[in-house]
Amino acid sequence: MRAYADTSFLAKLAGREPGSEKAVAEFRRLGSPQLFYLPLHALEVPNAFRQRAFHLRRSATPQQRRAIDRERDAALARIGLWLERGSLLEITADCDVAFAHARELSTRHTERLGCRGFDLLHVAFALDLKCEAFLTADRVQGELARAEGLAVTVCDAG
Repeated sequence: MRAYADTSFLAKLAGREPGSEKAVAEFRRLGSPQLFYLPLHALEVPNAFRQRAFHLRRSATPQQRRAIDRERDAALARIGLWLERGSLLEITADCDVAFAHARELSTRHTERLGCRGFDLLHVAFALDLKCEAFLTADRVQGELARAEGLAVTVCDAG
């Protein structure tokens, strides 16, 4: 199965946050498919862990800050391990094609669904990579992917 996981799903899969257990269970239920890892993911996923740490540390005690830093480091290490093992397949894609496709998706869906630019871009990449499955923790992105014919797994915190 060709599967695409957006940033929100990968963050739940690698991190320890609300909805992580659901994401891991769904990923296993699907047979733990190899997931594409684009330069977009390489920016967004580590940044998501760092941004989460930033927000959590703002009102944390020194002891809590150390725990937050350990969890951030563990999540980043999991991503690195998955890349080494080939569970995440580092690839590049034609960004110009994906952006053009995302603009088409915007025309068809944004006024109905309220899509953000990155929602459109992730779904465009999944379609351009000929994926059958789209994994997300974002309801709107899931609706967009489903509207474009992808089999969707949405794992949110709820």
